[in-house]
Amino acid sequence: MSLDDSTPAPSADNTGHASTRSGLTGNPLLLGGLALLLVIGLVGFFALRGGDDSEAADCVSEQVTLTTAPVMEGLVKEAVKDVNADEPCIDIKVTSGTVKDVVALLADPNAELPEIWIPDSPTWKGQLTSAGWTGTPVADVLAQTPVGLVGGPAANAPASWAAALDGGSLAMADPSAQGASALALLAPYAEMKATGETAQTIEAKTVPVAQTYGERAVAGGSSETDLTTIAATSTQLVPATEQAYLEARRSNDQLTLVAPATGVPMLQYPLIDVNRGSKDILASGGDLSARVGRAIARWFTSSAGVDAIAAAELRGPDGAPLPEGIGMGDSKILAKVPQKTTDDALRQWRVLSVPSSILAVVDLSGSMKMAIGDTTRIGLAVQASQVALDAFPAQARIGIWGFSKNRGANGASWEEYATLDQLNAPAGDGQTHGDVVRAEAGKLVSRVRGGTGVMDTTLAAYKYAQEKWDPAWFNSVVIFTDGASDDSSSLTLESLVNQLKSIRDPAKPVKVIIIGISQDADTGELDQIAAATGGQNYLVNNPNEILGVLASALLNR
Repeated sequence: MSLDDSTPAPSADNTGHASTRSGLTGNPLLLGGLALLLVIGLVGFFALRGGDDSEAADCVSEQVTLTTAPVMEGLVKEAVKDVNADEPCIDIKVTSGTVKDVVALLADPNAELPEIWIPDSPTWKGQLTSAGWTGTPVADVLAQTPVGLVGGPAANAPASWAAALDGGSLAMADPSAQGASALALLAPYAEMKATGETAQTIEAKTVPVAQTYGERAVAGGSSETDLTTIAATSTQLVPATEQAYLEARRSNDQLTLVAPATGVPMLQYPLIDVNRGSKDILASGGDLSARVGRAIARWFTSSAGVDAIAAAELRGPDGAPLPEGIGMGDSKILAKVPQKTTDDALRQWRVLSVPSSILAVVDLSGSMKMAIGDTTRIGLAVQASQVALDAFPAQARIGIWGFSKNRGANGASWEEYATLDQLNAPAGDGQTHGDVVRAEAGKLVSRVRGGTGVMDTTLAAYKYAQEKWDPAWFNSVVIFTDGASDDSSSLTLESLVNQLKSIRDPAKPVKVIIIGISQDADTGELDQIAAATGGQNYLVNNPNEILGVLASALLNR
């Protein structure tokens, strides 16, 4: 496959050669002499070249580096072989690597980025741009494969990707490193018109999945699920491509591939010119890597390329289903989301997946008994805390304090009911710390009494969280309250804010997040308290709003 974008017409002017042959045949002595000189010249020529009669030995080699998604490596090597048949002087160095591998190079100032990249994730552009690089598509799609959900024999297709996020069985890999998981994260945004979801509700549904992923990452476990290890009893749903499923099923016949009713996203493999971002250069054909890229792209559209794509169980640029209905058949294909949505969702995931360390400080003053809807204010706070507990993985650190005037020892406004520890930590009698936290949260309703002592409590809780600070977690104090302080013996608002600002340590950040229960919460006073630590103040009227609040709080860290 030539690097030329056009095929030159062959020359048909042979008249001069015919005349010369006619003249030579009439002079035998001249012919003999010329033949002898030709033989001597050829012997000397091959002696100097060491016997190498290849065209490559007669040219100066130029190198182009190419990194391709592992699943495309075999196809790319076939394409390169075809290109080199016409252009032996171009040394196309092919390596295999995921988007994670290439992104890792971006952080190394001494690393050499590939000049051509065939990524395996829709996040490639944002990750290049954020590192100060550019990438221009030479071909938007060389090949593609749809993404579904793989589980055991009993796997059922969820109604939507948003439902999969919310179902508790989604096992995500790192979306910044793995294309199928990236599309599972983006698919809820692509189906918003069909589901009625909003960006805010999708963020809330992402919290438990991201936190569970973060737990595995902190524990040092693998973030990816090997499809060949999924057992018949598995309840997991793993985002995976059609191609990966078909390959894995050859060694694990327990696998089932399902597609949400709203449709499936398509993982496309583009060809990117990394070290040149100018379309003018690409159009002019003056850039070697871009010209090599175009030659490779042409092979993929050739009859040999089309056959090779099908043999690799990938789909061509037209997205036509694989033959005989294997894989996902003619499942509806979701539209691509805008680049900004991709970049925003990936940024949100990075933040939301940081494990949480939360000291929950609950207002137990008498006014928390007041009705709000079909429950009480304290009931709402307890229900919200239970929803949050269900969302957090076992490695999250959670503690519980309660506060009201003269509640604790020596007239303190606060009392600890569960220390700040990981939910999976042993707590004696066969229980975990999570069991203790849930039990203590359930007792809060019976502990309501007294006035509101929020000022002293906030300062004490903040200092305690600073003592327990750990860089592996997002460290915060979450205060549930229905109003301003009415404890005249407590700190003033001005004194509290000043002290919080003075002890705040940017190197060890702890944020105060205040959740106002009911419209009576003094948002002006609470805003000032939260702002002193870089935190936020929110109003909650429904327990199910708590995940949205936590998502917003985490994203604003």
